[in-house]
Amino acid sequence: MPYFTIFQSNLFPSYDLSVEEKRKLDTFLCVLEDSEVWKIIKEETEKDRRKGGRPSYNPYRLFAAVIYAFSKHSGSVRKIEESITFDLRFIYLMDQKIPTYVTISKFLNNIVVKHHKEIFITIIKTIIKKYQIDIDDVFLDGTKIEANANKYLFVWKPTAHHKKLNDKIKEILIKYFPISNNKVAFTSKEIGSYLNLLEQTLNKNNIPIVSGKGKRIGPMVKDYNSLSKYLLKCLEYEEKEQICGPNRNSYFKTDHDATAMCLKEDYYSGLGSSMHAGYNVQIIVSKGIILDYFVCQDRNDFYTLVPFLNEFNKNYGFFPKRLCADSGYGSLMNYQFIKANNIENYVKHQNWAKYVSGEYVDLYKFDSNKNLFCLNGKKAEIVNHYNGRHPHSKNVEFYLIGNCTRCKYKEYCMKNNKDKKAKERLFEASYENYILRDEANRNLLSPKGIEMRVNRSSQVEGTFGVIKQDMDYDRLRRRGLENASGEIMLVCLGYVIRKLFSLIEGKAKLDYWKAPENLQSETIKDVNLSKLMKKKNKGKNKELRSSYKHKKSC
Repeated sequence: MPYFTIFQSNLFPSYDLSVEEKRKLDTFLCVLEDSEVWKIIKEETEKDRRKGGRPSYNPYRLFAAVIYAFSKHSGSVRKIEESITFDLRFIYLMDQKIPTYVTISKFLNNIVVKHHKEIFITIIKTIIKKYQIDIDDVFLDGTKIEANANKYLFVWKPTAHHKKLNDKIKEILIKYFPISNNKVAFTSKEIGSYLNLLEQTLNKNNIPIVSGKGKRIGPMVKDYNSLSKYLLKCLEYEEKEQICGPNRNSYFKTDHDATAMCLKEDYYSGLGSSMHAGYNVQIIVSKGIILDYFVCQDRNDFYTLVPFLNEFNKNYGFFPKRLCADSGYGSLMNYQFIKANNIENYVKHQNWAKYVSGEYVDLYKFDSNKNLFCLNGKKAEIVNHYNGRHPHSKNVEFYLIGNCTRCKYKEYCMKNNKDKKAKERLFEASYENYILRDEANRNLLSPKGIEMRVNRSSQVEGTFGVIKQDMDYDRLRRRGLENASGEIMLVCLGYVIRKLFSLIEGKAKLDYWKAPENLQSETIKDVNLSKLMKKKNKGKNKELRSSYKHKKSC
């Protein structure tokens, strides 16, 4: 008796979607219609129609299917083609049209990636307006996502090698041309001109230019040959430096915009110590909705806050009312920018975790008259320079504390000094940074600060968790900064569409944790300096014991 090959014909096969599923998809299409994102798509598709021919697909429905696909899976174009072919929801969205993966790829590259920021902001504004979402409290965070570049094909910026090359070039040129002692760098154009002058001198003196083994070569010809090799090397270094640009030190041969970074998850060693091609992805989240995204080449978060918030202001027409971020953004430059644009500062500083737990104490304090006092209560003297050193920036000054020989806190105060036996202590400090950091501390310890910290962990950290784990997205497919930005837009939009469908179903919540009215401000633990000093000594003795055991075993 056959089990797998028997068929029973049905007059009306029940392959249609349920009424509830159709209602959700129709609501989703209405949101896209209200956003008027079709204007962007129409403007681009009409350019192709001027060439003649009938359109092979509906671009508006294809866009809906693509962003719906990114909400359901990783968004591979072949996976999208498969979904459009077999998934009833995608068949309904595409009205039974089945474009190939090549068509989908061209649509993404020519329309979506080209206008990625405009498309994203248009749809997000519509969702915010439709569901009346309050976006006063925003949360900022970033992560590094691996780029689509071949392994171990990164190129370091040849700064040191180029400097040595310039020294060799100067050593040759100074023999034949009047070169200034202050001249330390030579461009390839300059080297080429000097090479032509040297060649003219050789021709004028009837000296043949020869190279290779078994030939007698004079000193001038040797210098000419060496300079020719240096010219080629200089061209190579200039090309690498041009690709790197002024703000980074590496690139990858298969993706020039990707930068060598240490990722959190390292599938080679598992420690995050190997270099991989990657991009720094920043997002701003409010009420579980991604409001904006920013893709850059920076290996840390210090320099991403200012350009990202400026871009947010450009897209929405205002700065956020309150901003919460982790300690990776806690720098004077960022605090100044937040203060200048009237944003409530809930950004942690570098020593926040130890500060709250009572394991960290400031080595100095400022009073209202901008006077600095050390741990022992001694007033510092402002000095313009110290041992030939000057302050690194205009916001920083040198503060000198003299006669520290018998200070009871000397061991703890001098822990970061190279000279542990110094008789005076120099602080390189900024009064403005101290005041802004103190303001951030007060905000973070307040009831609203506790609420912001709790919601930051659940909203923006949770967003990256959903994208990487639930949506199975941890590696880029497209190459180049602009293409990577377009792909991140689709991923972020897919995440928002997941949230939108939860809102349509009535399952999602926009009211995150609120601080109770009777909640008191958090207080930090009292700092016990003597205990901290003992802890430091204990750790030092432990290191000595371990080194002694190592020597003994050897």
